[in-house]
Amino acid sequence: MIEIIVTVAIGTYLTRLLPLLFRDKLNLEKWSEWLSYSSTALISALFVTSFVSFPINPRDLTIGLISLTIVYASYAKSKNLGVSIIFGVLAYYIFSISIS
Repeated sequence: MIEIIVTVAIGTYLTRLLPLLFRDKLNLEKWSEWLSYSSTALISALFVTSFVSFPINPRDLTIGLISLTIVYASYAKSKNLGVSIIFGVLAYYIFSISIS
């Protein structure tokens, strides 16, 4: 288990260190548009895979949609992403306990 944690830590560190070390040799101007699209695609993929699992369980999907609605409503009201995420996590927890 410790080997996995160390490997992930080294990989995370290298993904941040290597671009800094080789920034003079890399032409980042031509990559900037591609990198902006890749981050959006990555976040979208993480969202979809964490939100929907197969086979689709209507109970979990309903709890997720209610929690997502609470996140959206709290962000629209407060304009604070941290508070909105806390409300969404708490809503998911409360609905998960109460429905099961």
